[in-house]
Amino acid sequence: MDDKIYSTFYLYKNHKQLVCTEASRAFIQYKNFRIDLISGKRSTESVTSFMDELAELKVGRYYEKPHVLHLFYEFGFMCVELFELIEDNKPLAIYIEYESVQVDGVYNFDLDKNLEFDILSMPKFKDYEKKFKETYKHLHLGDCYQLNLTRPFYFRCNKELTAREYIDILWRDALKVGAYAHGTYVDSLGKLYLSNSPECLFQIDKNFSEPIIRTMPIKGTVQIDHEDKRDEAWSILTNSRKDQAELFMITDLMRNDLTRINFSPAKVVRKKSPLHVPGLVHQFSVIESKLSKENTLADILYSLYPGGSITGAPKKNVMKLIKEIEKGVRGFYCGSTVLMYKNSLTASINIRSAEVDFLQKELKYGSGGGITLESEARSEYDEILAKLKSFLLLLS
Repeated sequence: MDDKIYSTFYLYKNHKQLVCTEASRAFIQYKNFRIDLISGKRSTESVTSFMDELAELKVGRYYEKPHVLHLFYEFGFMCVELFELIEDNKPLAIYIEYESVQVDGVYNFDLDKNLEFDILSMPKFKDYEKKFKETYKHLHLGDCYQLNLTRPFYFRCNKELTAREYIDILWRDALKVGAYAHGTYVDSLGKLYLSNSPECLFQIDKNFSEPIIRTMPIKGTVQIDHEDKRDEAWSILTNSRKDQAELFMITDLMRNDLTRINFSPAKVVRKKSPLHVPGLVHQFSVIESKLSKENTLADILYSLYPGGSITGAPKKNVMKLIKEIEKGVRGFYCGSTVLMYKNSLTASINIRSAEVDFLQKELKYGSGGGITLESEARSEYDEILAKLKSFLLLLS
């Protein structure tokens, strides 16, 4: 694929992919400026202007050509009115409009040797435990009820791959691809944004007189070593008071967030169900609410973004604490990718996601989990390693 900018979305129902090419408009948004990804020109449109543009995108609109929006985690400071926490030189979003779209098969890419990933940087348990204790202190003080603590990992692959090859390898096994898997390559940035996400921030069903919006937060994880252990793992999750509390806390937060969009009371339609991904069993819930066709993407994001499963509760306060404790930028990881095409308006939560930097020749991967008063540092650390392993196994 020769396009300097392209996006592809996995179509899990038929093991194919939606490929978007020929970008007619593309830019990366910062706090007080944006850069055109086609011409390279810088302009003075601020993130506030960007949000005004999103307020023009109505739920009832039919999108003849695909619009792709990558919201980085830090864009969430705008949505929860923590504007002072937005750094001037950190990217907040990438917006792309495409002229061409087609449905392709998923390629079978055979490597001539196994892929291996050398560790450039990863959190040691001692470092993680220090941040865990800081988080735990805030839980004891009543500053929050749950905080999603994440850490970055940096790797270098032993084989030079193209962006297309990374995508092909990740998607080669239909049984192991996330329902919201996607990838976007931007040549001028030298980056591939690659996700095998199983998690939905929102999807909108327009087949009603009043559109229905649903969100499906994931909380709770059990690692498995063999496929025949999945029933046992689900039984562990079902009987875990800690994991159930994590899920129910975030479900209630998301129910409240959905209600805020249109003041139409949201309801929990599925309280707790299993979600199976490579090497892991999760649990998730489903919450839904009614929308108006006049509601806009900005309305939804102001109420819902970022997803509660990757922040904690209460959302605004934990976002302040996360900034203080993690002392880093999450970026694409823990953000969301929005696809607007035809009658479809959906958004993922970018977990199991990586930024592949071809200029620095490194892969950045984030992993984390919800911390509550019943959490233990060692088990939480083991969980973030299990989530890392779930992603790297697909590539190696």
